[in-house]
Amino acid sequence: MKKGFYTVHILSDKREKPMVLSFSAAALRALLITAAILLVIFLGALYYYLPRALNYNVMVEENQQLIQDRLKVTRILSDYNQIRQMDRYIRSVLGPDLSLPNIDSLSFDSLFIPPGSNWQTGVEEIEISYLDNIPIYPPVDGYITQGFTNDRIFTDENHYGVDVAAPEGEPIKASASGVVVFSNWTYDLGYTLILYHSNGYFTIYGHNLRNIAEEHQYVNRGEVIGYVGNTGVSNGPHLHFEIWREGSPIDPQAMIFSYRRLDVSVDNTGG
Repeated sequence: MKKGFYTVHILSDKREKPMVLSFSAAALRALLITAAILLVIFLGALYYYLPRALNYNVMVEENQQLIQDRLKVTRILSDYNQIRQMDRYIRSVLGPDLSLPNIDSLSFDSLFIPPGSNWQTGVEEIEISYLDNIPIYPPVDGYITQGFTNDRIFTDENHYGVDVAAPEGEPIKASASGVVVFSNWTYDLGYTLILYHSNGYFTIYGHNLRNIAEEHQYVNRGEVIGYVGNTGVSNGPHLHFEIWREGSPIDPQAMIFSYRRLDVSVDNTGG
């Protein structure tokens, strides 16, 4: 054997001439080092990827959950513009002279409002029962021509209230006792009224022929606040009616029993 070389003899059972392989010591060391490095890389990859391969189903479920969460976020963001628009309506008339007490801060179930349009004057107290504050009274009698929709990704495809067909000039009545916080014109809904009923409830009445209730005015349930019209973006005389609580829209048919059996709407979108 040559100095510094390793020789391997491979013998055949057929007694043929054996195969002789010679390796230098340096080549053998390089081969062993390379094999060791490859073995370390293999074991490291096995250690890293094997748990992930075993948890593949868990990762798939987590990915599906992330997709669902992303869709929820998308829906929240798409509804933000509608909520922001309603917030602007309210804040445009809520000034320093208007202070709405939080019903949760009261020791009993009532709201006290001094009489008159100026809330800074007067000492007389008006007590409103809890039920009077909940919008369960139909503001106008008629058939529902378009129902409530709040399950679309794009805000423009949602319909946050109901459209109630009624003759033009039909009186619109307050669905619950409360305070008028907006009574003016808007592009989409024409003449519009927004009432605050405490306990987090707001109601919106749109497309009115005209409003007779004024901002900061206290109204009783069933009191006439305007008249059915066709103003704004509208295709015929009707009342567009919405119920909101703490920034979230509520289907009026879930609150007003008579509207459940007067629904002749079809599945469409628009306002």
